[in-house]
Amino acid sequence: MRSYISFLNIFVFLLAPIITCAQNSTDTSPLKENLNELLEWFPGEYDNHQQVYQEAISKLSEEKKHRQTHHIFYPVQLHFIEGRTLYAQQSQHYDLDNMYRQRIYAFSIDEKEQAIRLTIYTPKKPNRFKNAHLDPAFFQTLSKDDFILKPGCDVFWKKKGNQFEGYLKENTCSYFSKRFGKQVYLNETLILRKDALLLNDTAVDENGELIFGVNDKGPTINLKETPCKN
Repeated sequence: MRSYISFLNIFVFLLAPIITCAQNSTDTSPLKENLNELLEWFPGEYDNHQQVYQEAISKLSEEKKHRQTHHIFYPVQLHFIEGRTLYAQQSQHYDLDNMYRQRIYAFSIDEKEQAIRLTIYTPKKPNRFKNAHLDPAFFQTLSKDDFILKPGCDVFWKKKGNQFEGYLKENTCSYFSKRFGKQVYLNETLILRKDALLLNDTAVDENGELIFGVNDKGPTINLKETPCKN
């Protein structure tokens, strides 16, 4: 009888880690919940037409007005990029062919930052990506060599109340601008709601002098138009 009890104790001791692991595997961390919610909200099409229209009829000075922008964020799958991914295509001036940005956004959990990390992959040949969201098979032809990854340009998202707030770490994202002939440092804050994406970005030089963006103009208010899901 005593040997049976000893065997039972050993069995329970060995089984305990397995039970603990099984329990942990079903736990849902707040960051995982936040990631799922963020990616329920993010996909879709956004436009700041209402903002542009209101600024036009209120006769704001030109330097205070926002340019019209249109944004498409579409879920895609890329086996060589970690995290959950969206294709981003952004155009301006009421011309969908006038694209100023095409990217792959990869979302993952960053425990150290206690945030959702958005890593941005820039296509080396953006013309190949025009309207790529209409042809999901296109993304299966790509490899990591088709993209540039800029260090320091990750965006971090945190859930606050009924919205997500995003930010670039100050002056960590930079590049040399041929247009301005100097190193440019990007700073950006963002807000994602279920119905809108607000973008507020500026660029300064190494002395902190403004290169582009108007600090007192306020964010671009892009209202969500349509869901955009697989």
